[in-house]
Amino acid sequence: MGTAQNTLNSVISCLDIRVHFKPLSHSDLLLSIASANWKDKDAREEIIKFVAEIENIGNGFEFSKDFFLKTCLVLCDFTNIAFKVDNFNKANMLTIEAQWEKITQALRLTVTLIDGFGYERETLTSNYALIPIAYYLLKKGLPQNFVQSASFQQDREKIKKWLTLSLLKKAFGGTPDDVLRPLRQVIEKNHDTFPFEAIVNEFRGKPKSITFSEDDIQTLFDNWYGNAYTFSILALLYPTLDFRNKFHVDHIFPKSLFTRRKLEKLAISDDKIEIFIGEFNLLANLQLMEGIPNIEKSNKDFKEWLFATYPGLQARHNFMEKNYIPDVDLSLENFDVFIAEGSKLMKKNLSNLLKFQLIV
Repeated sequence: MGTAQNTLNSVISCLDIRVHFKPLSHSDLLLSIASANWKDKDAREEIIKFVAEIENIGNGFEFSKDFFLKTCLVLCDFTNIAFKVDNFNKANMLTIEAQWEKITQALRLTVTLIDGFGYERETLTSNYALIPIAYYLLKKGLPQNFVQSASFQQDREKIKKWLTLSLLKKAFGGTPDDVLRPLRQVIEKNHDTFPFEAIVNEFRGKPKSITFSEDDIQTLFDNWYGNAYTFSILALLYPTLDFRNKFHVDHIFPKSLFTRRKLEKLAISDDKIEIFIGEFNLLANLQLMEGIPNIEKSNKDFKEWLFATYPGLQARHNFMEKNYIPDVDLSLENFDVFIAEGSKLMKKNLSNLLKFQLIV
């Protein structure tokens, strides 16, 4: 009986171990390999601490250990950047340790830069899009005044446009290595300024192209308020805004008006109520507005707010032009016409902004 009990206890003990055993994730395994091979630093501690640091820049981001390890492979110019154990050998790990300061500086500068573009956790739809920017800044010598200096303004604008288009075309979906490798080659050869045109030409006609057809532009209008890609579309439409000042995605006609009860109270016809409720979150009813003006505008009838805020004809016209507001009756009863005409204005402007990239 004692022997049987001992055997049973052993089985229970083994089962308990198996139940509570949690296998290492791939990134944890690679971190362990890095930690075992670094000479002067604890790789796991350094990486976890640094990732937490850059996640807290601006309004906040979310970066995985996988993303950071991939960044290391690319920025260290390793030929093979696949996320596999063989690429985290001792020689490569020692190279990453030796390049640690430059890698972290490049990524910190990159995240600070894209925070200045207005991006944050919810709107940065692919972290991998940051890696080519970090690689470019590294090759450029990590200029610490890059984010603020007027001498780099055109460079920043090229980076911002490339980033926005890449996110909208979902260029890093699927297998990002197929994009990162050729991007690195283009940047390695052209890093006096950000090689926007060379990148466009490198990918033109390929699956990961960032050129836009008319159908691509029309597809952008499938996005709406709260969609992760909406900010990128609006960022394209407002190229001159300084996004270091925080802008809100604002409903031109306040969303608080679009309930059946309120619309019925305003004597909107039944057939239009369904249309209005289906359209108030569309792009044509959205604009980018700084925080304080947006709060002041909140929940007010748009036509009344517009005429009170911009009583002068020219000032009102300038505001409407800047925000793609059509010259139509701006009463709520005419909201469906406002959406239709506003969509046309936005589409025309997007086509103009992207015309040199349009597939012909």
